[in-house]
Amino acid sequence: MAAFLFSPAQTSRHIRVTRYQAFRARQQMRYRALGVACYLGFAPLFWLMGIEQRKKDFLRYHCRHSLAVSLSMFFIIAAIVVADVLEYGYTTLYWKPGPDDPMLLVAGLAGLMGSFIVFVALVLVWLAWLIGLLGAWRGRTPPIPLLSRLADHTGWLRFSLGWSLLARIGLVLLVFAAVHGAALTRAPAQSPQVYILYTNGGYIPVPTLWASYTPPRWTFSLFFYPIVTAAARHWGPGRVAIQPLSEETFRNAIRNGRFVFVASHGGEEAGSFSYSFESRGEISPADLQPGEAGPQLRFVYFSACYAGYREAEWRQALAPAEVVTYARISYVEEHFIWVWTKGAEIVSQLK
Repeated sequence: MAAFLFSPAQTSRHIRVTRYQAFRARQQMRYRALGVACYLGFAPLFWLMGIEQRKKDFLRYHCRHSLAVSLSMFFIIAAIVVADVLEYGYTTLYWKPGPDDPMLLVAGLAGLMGSFIVFVALVLVWLAWLIGLLGAWRGRTPPIPLLSRLADHTGWLRFSLGWSLLARIGLVLLVFAAVHGAALTRAPAQSPQVYILYTNGGYIPVPTLWASYTPPRWTFSLFFYPIVTAAARHWGPGRVAIQPLSEETFRNAIRNGRFVFVASHGGEEAGSFSYSFESRGEISPADLQPGEAGPQLRFVYFSACYAGYREAEWRQALAPAEVVTYARISYVEEHFIWVWTKGAEIVSQLK
């Protein structure tokens, strides 16, 4: 019956069309997969392979738009860095507020507003990324406000290419440091030489999370990675204890450790530090007994704001250790810089 309905020529032509359609379908799926991969971090590689220069509007669009998303993240990070530098300079060189300055509340509200603006910017960038990703998945090239205009500037995209490559290299190094730091601090020995104590809560400026959220332990071994590795080289593995800050862990650290870093908020009383943001537990120099610090203690670093208001008392209570405190607002960024530029050197010099 089929022989009467279709001639051999018609059958051959029908098969050729079907094969061509299958080829086109496979090609479109390949293009869509490459477009999706652009938004999953492969855009710099595709750019270097020359995909952007090919006359394939679909791939060119998604390669350039994914790089524009990465460039938008660079702008947000750069704006945060500039704002932090300006805030640091203003509060440490010009304003210098005391712990009871009523304008601190205004500054705190301004900080919350800044955090909200950053959050909104990140949400918009995430939406742009999602629109591009879904467009690539569906085989479309949807226009995205502002981002499409940014994607038309080849100079900025070349800058984004360099930035993206550096960011990926940095991410690989961070993953290595996180895994290595967690391994070095996983099982501390019976007598750690270095204690890193961190406050419970107070890490996210959102009312429902402010007092309850504490980062996972591996983030602290990453933050203090130079100190962790320096201690491992100096005394061997297992000589670093990373513990939640409490009155008990602090007293134990100053009795038995040589280097103690107290990563905490300032207490309500100037010169003290808080060990729990939720319960507002505080420790001040007056809470320590004479001679409570062990004779082996050599260095104690307080990150707490205004702990330096009682620096002389801290030095006396923790003698013979060297004590670092701040008689002003202190910033996470400056503690990070200190850890990564000076911390390892100090640990290496301890006897």
